[in-house]
Amino acid sequence: MLLIALATLASLATIAVLFSVLRAVRVHEPPAPVTHVRHERRRAHPAARDAREAIALVGDALAATHNPRALVPLILEVVTEATGARGAQMLHGGVEVGWFGEAGGRTRPLTLDLASENSDSDTKLLLYPPARGFDVETQKLAEWVAAQAGIALENARLHEEVRRQATTDELTNLVNRRRFIEALETELERAKMFDSPLSVILADLDDFKRINDDHGHHGGDRVLKSFGQLLRAQVRDFDVAARLGGEEFAILLPQTTAEAAAVVAARTRDTLAASPMAVSDDATVRLSASFGIAESSPALTTDELLRRADDALYAAKRAGKNRYVVDATAGVS
Repeated sequence: MLLIALATLASLATIAVLFSVLRAVRVHEPPAPVTHVRHERRRAHPAARDAREAIALVGDALAATHNPRALVPLILEVVTEATGARGAQMLHGGVEVGWFGEAGGRTRPLTLDLASENSDSDTKLLLYPPARGFDVETQKLAEWVAAQAGIALENARLHEEVRRQATTDELTNLVNRRRFIEALETELERAKMFDSPLSVILADLDDFKRINDDHGHHGGDRVLKSFGQLLRAQVRDFDVAARLGGEEFAILLPQTTAEAAAVVAARTRDTLAASPMAVSDDATVRLSASFGIAESSPALTTDELLRRADDALYAAKRAGKNRYVVDATAGVS
């Protein structure tokens, strides 16, 4: 909550009067060529020489979003408009992360540091001057804009960190129960809309209490963390692996039948069986896990799908553990 408060206060410091500055700007990752010219030429705007006009322009633009990726094009456009520059370029660690207008060429740019007082980020803003160059007042304005942009970027980083903490399990770095349910609800709607399959796997480490009893909670935490890494390695980029709590985990598999999900569960079980888990720097244990699998259908709600996967999981436990069971209604034996 403290991070949220700090981020909100810092945001309010940059807000002035309303001015809309949302237009398409190219942002990309590759190293910068010598010269860039934007294909969609920006409309000619006079430089915002009046300080109040510039403050209004900058303040609203920087308050428009807390997404760091969305802030980059906004900063580039607004600083170009405010100073009358030909174009602007942003570098992070020496690598270009965005540009606007005409960036590059033979003209020496005005280089400004975007690091705020609370950040040591190596981010720089390069402004390419018009033919007449920048006068002293415009350079001061550019420095002020850069300072505000640095605050906004740090602000966005704080908001992103708060958002990540709210949706990520701290121990395993998998998504938490809250985020998993949100993703499941979204994917269920998508599956219904496109009539595509979707499956859920619930996984529970067998006899995990024994690990805590024999090796302490620190040893148990090491096992949970290792299993989280193992689980992540078994899924595709668009699948969602989560820790729901304790030793219970889940995998959301869009565009996947129960039969295909069973292959994932079997592979995960076999990989776990072949992977000793460290409980200390000089001790390892071998573990097994049980898995329950359920496939969606148009009539199923989120709770019903999870209940079916949970019933299948406990059927696997009752059958002797270290196995997977597919919900019988999925039509897979």
